[in-house]
Amino acid sequence: MDKLENHVAKLLSDDKENIIKELSRLFNDIVESEEDEQCLNKQLSYLYDSYLNTIQSAEQSQKTLIYEYKMLQSIDNVGVMLSKVEKLRTVLVKKINSFPATKVDKLAAIAILNELLLHLQKEIATSFDNKKHQELMSKRLQLSQLKQDRLDILSKLSTSFAHEIRNPLTSIKGFVQLLEQRLETIGEESKYFHYIYREMEEVEQQVDQILLLSTKKNHQDLSFKTFCLNQLLFNSVESFQPIITESHISLELELGDRAYIYGIKNQIKLVLNKLLQNALDALLLKDKDRKLIIRLTNEVNWLKIEFFNNGPPVSRMVEQSMFEPFVGTKELGKGLGLAVSKQLMRKHEGDICYIREQEWTVFKLLFPKDHHSQKNIY
Repeated sequence: MDKLENHVAKLLSDDKENIIKELSRLFNDIVESEEDEQCLNKQLSYLYDSYLNTIQSAEQSQKTLIYEYKMLQSIDNVGVMLSKVEKLRTVLVKKINSFPATKVDKLAAIAILNELLLHLQKEIATSFDNKKHQELMSKRLQLSQLKQDRLDILSKLSTSFAHEIRNPLTSIKGFVQLLEQRLETIGEESKYFHYIYREMEEVEQQVDQILLLSTKKNHQDLSFKTFCLNQLLFNSVESFQPIITESHISLELELGDRAYIYGIKNQIKLVLNKLLQNALDALLLKDKDRKLIIRLTNEVNWLKIEFFNNGPPVSRMVEQSMFEPFVGTKELGKGLGLAVSKQLMRKHEGDICYIREQEWTVFKLLFPKDHHSQKNIY
């Protein structure tokens, strides 16, 4: 660096105190205490020295600049920080132009200043971006942990709740049967017993569903076997055939080649029935042109079942949480069907997901292919 450039550096150094005061006034709108003011003046002094060092020795600029920027990152707004840096540039350029030096020397000093502050602005933007990304990841991790904690608590409560309901329900059922046997004549009272049994059966089904929300193994998890998924799907669709025909629903069923999975047949049947019932409920909200497509696809490592219906889509308000317990997709729903289905698919090392595909509402089931022995197929 020549003598004239050193002369500019000396002028900047000699007037440092006044320039720092002028620069600090740029931050009056964000400085809230005397302690903040002292900290800011110190940071500006470091930054100013960084500029002088850059003029005097380009080799030091990178190291000094990064260090000084870390001292300046206390402002938690990237727009504010970048704006302040631009104002710093304006003040310093004005000050340099006022020095008794040649135009060439001033332009050289300003060029170094522009390069330094441009690099600083890039570092600010990158740092803020990284900081926000880390904050976002931290919040996602916290939300994930809260969700897992909620599911763990619900799992424990569901097991306890199911047993607490099942025990007195068994006693009630026994006493009702005893009373029915003691009736000397079968009259109008018999229909009341029919209603009682029907309601108790409904309660038992709800208790079974709540128990399925538990992550702990129970008596329902002891009957894993290999079975034909195509046949189970066909049987489930057949059980809904009367309402499909009566409701004038156009059904397209694609079963594909025979495929087997290893699991609990009744639990997978429950999942299929839940999705079928949901699809039919959605289609019944249409006046006409009701379409239902059910497709089983045999892929490399997975068996995939897709349920397409052209009924009203799931509300976007519940799309992200529809598989959580007690989040209903239907006005009068209990919010258990999809949550139970999700839990059962996880238990079978599979998954369930929802997508919108043009006019279609689509639910997909993924099953791992059976790698067990083909014995005990039923």
